[in-house]
Amino acid sequence: MRRVVGFVPVVLFLSLSACTGEERTAGHPPPAPSVSPPALLAADGRDYAACSDGTCEVLVSGPVDIPLTGQGGLTGISVAAVTADGIDFTTGGGGTGSLTRGCVSTFYENGSGSRCSSGEPEKPQPVDGVLAMQVAELRDGTAVLRLVSGKVGPPPSSLVPRIPAMPTWHP
Repeated sequence: MRRVVGFVPVVLFLSLSACTGEERTAGHPPPAPSVSPPALLAADGRDYAACSDGTCEVLVSGPVDIPLTGQGGLTGISVAAVTADGIDFTTGGGGTGSLTRGCVSTFYENGSGSRCSSGEPEKPQPVDGVLAMQVAELRDGTAVLRLVSGKVGPPPSSLVPRIPAMPTWHP
């Protein structure tokens, strides 16, 4: 009988330790389930032909050619890579550049420009003769690229470079 009595306290001790272990974890909240951010969405998905009129919002994850019909003086934009900060691109006119989230690159006949802001970037407004390009969202190697354009044609006079008149030389 001594063996049975000696065995019962050991089983009882193991049962009590298991209970105390449960009591320790019961006081703590369970770990929060991991929540993935929602998938990036773009109005035109991956339909790059939708950009041919100069206004679109597309998903870009790697190299892609985007056809244009003269907006900003360009016949196309090629995204070379999606980086941790934005995109690397080339234009149909031979230009190259990088565009980061929060910045807007503008293209027009005989020129280009860019502007950046802190905080949430605002959607560019259409301007005749100008193509605006923006990385609207960027996550996990995918960018939402936004193009905004007005009518094809010359840019506003405020964007046309002023060429000073050449002085005339009199001998």
